[in-house]
Amino acid sequence: MFGNGRKTIGVIICDITIDYSSKVCQAISSYARKKDYNIAFFTYFTSFGTETRNGRGEASIIHLIPYEKLDAVIFCYDTMINDERRVQLILDEMKTRCGCPIVTFRHDTGTYPCVLVDPTHTIEELVYHMIDKHHKTRIAFMSGPAEHPDTITRLQDYKIALKNRGIPYEERLVFEGDFWTDKAKDAVRYYTKELEECPEAIICANDYMATSVIDELVLQGFHIPGDIAVTGYDDIEEASLSVTPVTTVFVPVEEMVQQGMRIIEHMWEGIDVPRINYVRAQIRIRNSCGCHKISETDLYVQRILKSQADARSAILMKNNNYMFVHLSDLDTLDNIENQVRILKCPQLFIRNFFICLGKLEGNDYLKFRSAEPGFPPQTKAVGAVLNHTIISTEVFQTSDLLPAEASEDKPMIYYFYPLHKNEFTFGYFATAYEKDNACDHSFLQWLSILGNTLEMIRIKQKNQGLLNELKELYVQDALTGLLNRRGFDRTSQEFYSEAKKEQQNFFIIAIDMDNLKIINDQFGHKNGDIALKTVATAMKEVAREQDACARVGGDEYNITGIGLTEEQVSDTIQSFQNCLRNFNETSNLPYLVHASVGYYLWEPGDTKDLESCVIAADAHLYEHKRQRKERGECQALRTTPS
Repeated sequence: MFGNGRKTIGVIICDITIDYSSKVCQAISSYARKKDYNIAFFTYFTSFGTETRNGRGEASIIHLIPYEKLDAVIFCYDTMINDERRVQLILDEMKTRCGCPIVTFRHDTGTYPCVLVDPTHTIEELVYHMIDKHHKTRIAFMSGPAEHPDTITRLQDYKIALKNRGIPYEERLVFEGDFWTDKAKDAVRYYTKELEECPEAIICANDYMATSVIDELVLQGFHIPGDIAVTGYDDIEEASLSVTPVTTVFVPVEEMVQQGMRIIEHMWEGIDVPRINYVRAQIRIRNSCGCHKISETDLYVQRILKSQADARSAILMKNNNYMFVHLSDLDTLDNIENQVRILKCPQLFIRNFFICLGKLEGNDYLKFRSAEPGFPPQTKAVGAVLNHTIISTEVFQTSDLLPAEASEDKPMIYYFYPLHKNEFTFGYFATAYEKDNACDHSFLQWLSILGNTLEMIRIKQKNQGLLNELKELYVQDALTGLLNRRGFDRTSQEFYSEAKKEQQNFFIIAIDMDNLKIINDQFGHKNGDIALKTVATAMKEVAREQDACARVGGDEYNITGIGLTEEQVSDTIQSFQNCLRNFNETSNLPYLVHASVGYYLWEPGDTKDLESCVIAADAHLYEHKRQRKERGECQALRTTPS
């Protein structure tokens, strides 16, 4: 894939702004660059839930994965553990479509080789550390959601550790958290206000809960770890930058990735591999347990790092705000590469990007918008940047993921995100970062702004189309499709002005259908309409493409334009009469369609204004009608031979 002759590994991973997922992506990218592989990350966010309208739009990216073209697949199952329906869909697709090696991280599907984290004794070791090193005996546990597999494993380790040290398990010391920050205040209130005695230590089942619990305890006046020690799990970046750096458990992500990659390489070579493989989680001791007293220098460094992280976040959020303002003015996708402000914001670390929209019929984008699974067969990068430079690209097959112009003779590492508004998908966003960087928390908002912008442009385009239709209706005669009186007035004025400016001839041919009342009275209005449309058809046949044909009244018509000589106007009128004659000869209708015609030709130097030209053409028309009646050429009914 990607047209550079290298093997391409697809990685299915969710929520890559979360510290663990980000580290996995960076480790995979680093390994791939060293081994000369391409990587295609297929990722989406579950921040707003997986079964919401937005969640369905986010998860649409899994339908982009071209399993048949990949050389291997890494499925980060644990990052999607709360999205069981999509997990099963991915497993079903891999089973039927994949002919390449598949490896899963941190979950055993029972089918594919997997790399698991052996959590055995890690929570136990934290508890032992609190008891043996710091002499704590009243140790609380803040879990994740009760049914979550990690909660079950870690709570069980907590119980075992207490039992092994002869400390009774107290269920009231366990508080059910959410693996996030939202329940920190409730947990601290419970432990410090509702219990008769505060715990000496709180073992948190992950770092998000640990850091937020520490913040809340400090706000309540507690000293960490002097009053209450706190530990976490996962070793996220925030754990090292916390008010009190957090003692935690870390997963050796690089080791896990290396194992997974070696498994894939062995499978490429036809070497048998064990189905279940392990890496061992390890404890990282910091200040929050009481082992190390943070030095003044370390405190300054921590504050500087935190300040730098906050400053970068502020810049990115400001950039998003500017982008929102700029994009709100767009009516089309023209120049969108600059409007999304990626080129103006180096803090995003994006080197290449492609705004890829589905291609259907027609030339104008947006073309594709669907709530159904899948993408159209062809895609167009309406915004394309390679090495920080805007480029032009051609339409490409969606299963290729990128346009041919994106190909580079080096490992290509791309992330693919859905572009959508709620459940409606427009396409996807493909990006390559500088080195091994991945997106941060602001990027979810950035993608949301872009998705909302696409929907806004679609609505604007739809409204403009409706407005154009209304304008057509406003100037168009519904029966014949010709211009109506308003359309004629506007168009004839434009022609007249252009003729005066360019010193060209201007003409008006006035037409009046004969005997409409007789046809309506004797044969009904349906036949009257046939006769009216017949005149219109004859006009359109003889007029040039640049001329304007109009029905200006019930049975009154005009043809107007510029550039004809008097002889050409006469020829046009004769051709019109011939059309009616041919119709009458072949129609077999009981009536005949006739029309009287007059014209006026304005030539440079003529002093008549437009209204006078119209009056003159009508005068010639009525004179022609009078002459035809005198000659008996206006009969309405077909005479049947005796």
